[in-house]
Amino acid sequence: MNATKTLMVLTLCVLLCVMIGLVVDQAHAQKGLGIAGRGGELSGDKDLASKKGMDVIMSTKKRTDPTKMPTRLKKMVGIGSIFVMIAVVKWL
Repeated sequence: MNATKTLMVLTLCVLLCVMIGLVVDQAHAQKGLGIAGRGGELSGDKDLASKKGMDVIMSTKKRTDPTKMPTRLKKMVGIGSIFVMIAVVKWL
């Protein structure tokens, strides 16, 4: 690779970095929920951070909402997609 090609590649990399910097927006942290008496911080993080050992796992299992669990059809589609993936990788 000669000096001209190297200079062109470096110029394109710098141009790409500049364009990405101009296009993307700044990311901001999530603001507090404004819960009265809590000062606006998120209480879920504090509760989880204060627990130790198996208490973390046990407390999350108790809060599982049965309406958010997958149905039998969704489970079968998930299992069936594994067999489809194997067939695609094997024969295509």
